[in-house]
Amino acid sequence: MPEGFEAQFANVVINFTRVLTQAGATMRHLVKVNVLLTRASDVTTMNRLYAEAFGPAPYPARTTCVVQALPNPQMLIEIEGVASLAG
Repeated sequence: MPEGFEAQFANVVINFTRVLTQAGATMRHLVKVNVLLTRASDVTTMNRLYAEAFGPAPYPARTTCVVQALPNPQMLIEIEGVASLAG
């Protein structure tokens, strides 16, 4: 588990890219993203990093929630996404 919010966000993007590539898709195929953060203080940083990673606009629909904890106490962020490969 990488230390720090930005490193964990970057790890999420690497994992998303890997899974989407294996499915023949890209970040542009994402239609819905759910973001879970354990610290409200990371929202501004997350918005900046999100725009860089998931942009340019239009972005996928997004829900962002601040939660008390994630399954691993070291996790600061979890992102789940739904992609559409329909053409």
